[in-house]
Amino acid sequence: MKRITYSLLAFLMIAVTAVKAQTSKTPSLDRQTVAKLDVSGKWVGKRMQYSWDHKSFIEVFEYEFDLKQEGNIVTGTSTIISSNGEYGDMRIEGVIVGDKLIFAEKEVKSAIRPEGKVWCLKSGELKFTKDGDDLRLGGATSSFMEVYNYPCSGGVTDLKKVDNSNNLKVLQTAENTVSTVEDNMQINVFPNPFVESATISYNLTNDSKVSVEVYDMTGRNVSNLYQGNQKAGNYTVNFDAKSSGFMSGIFIVKMTINGDVFSRQIVQMR
Repeated sequence: MKRITYSLLAFLMIAVTAVKAQTSKTPSLDRQTVAKLDVSGKWVGKRMQYSWDHKSFIEVFEYEFDLKQEGNIVTGTSTIISSNGEYGDMRIEGVIVGDKLIFAEKEVKSAIRPEGKVWCLKSGELKFTKDGDDLRLGGATSSFMEVYNYPCSGGVTDLKKVDNSNNLKVLQTAENTVSTVEDNMQINVFPNPFVESATISYNLTNDSKVSVEVYDMTGRNVSNLYQGNQKAGNYTVNFDAKSSGFMSGIFIVKMTINGDVFSRQIVQMR
């Protein structure tokens, strides 16, 4: 792998920019536009790693995706490279749900790292945005140790598609929009990460047709938690992973409310 060097000034500029970007509301492409995109190919950018208190970034990595899309299922590899040339190549699984790519690194395929150091496996919900003719993916991304899914400090991912020529016609008629669906629904998952079960709570501001489903990172439906009509109000449903035979892993809670689709990533630890 090619060795990459950074100056202290460049690191600080990237870190400050990333902090500002993360604290502002990021507009994203709507799900109808995302459904028309081809995300296959190479993506390049940065991975900013949080301090443990999430108040600053302690390191900036080069970060790359090489993706293959089939329908709403995404597979491929990621590569993370530190400033001193250490790297990790990881296998990726992902699912496009609504307007987001939910991804998870499943295993380290190859790596250079000091003895005793681990590359934390990253996962998260990345939003699609357009920047002129460029297609970007970005957002906060959690990270977990290779064994037992114990949380690492997490960070922020910002990637750009290298060859975006096949998406130009779609982007020319698309607009970045700020969705208020998730804000209005006030969806929470607790605890997350969890060991045996997690409680999903949400608020409906109007009478709605609701479905709550859980998928694994291959796009397979593993549990239907609720489907029907509900009055405006507060609701909870429980996902019991242990009784379903799951010992650890990353799952997607997909909620459809009056046709609006959105999601949450949940993580089960051993």
